Amino acid sequence: MFQLLQSAYSTISIQDTALFLGMSEENATNYVIQQGWILDPASQMLTVKKQQIVKEQKLDPSKLQNLTEYVFYLEH
Repeated sequence: MFQLLQSAYSTISIQDTALFLGMSEENATNYVIQQGWILDPASQMLTVKKQQIVKEQKLDPSKLQNLTEYVFYLEH
């Protein structure tokens, strides 16, 4: 559920966070702050720290071959 909140929200209230995580407001706040979220005490809103997306590019030999042939064709 935490990962869903992280991907769906940029800011969320402490009350809603606690409700979605099934925790008390204090426990939910402590948990998300440990995950890097930022608390605005005045508004009781949490700013979500977005998870970095890691993309691995896998080199497929057939795609490389097709690209090589295409570039060769364009050059000649």
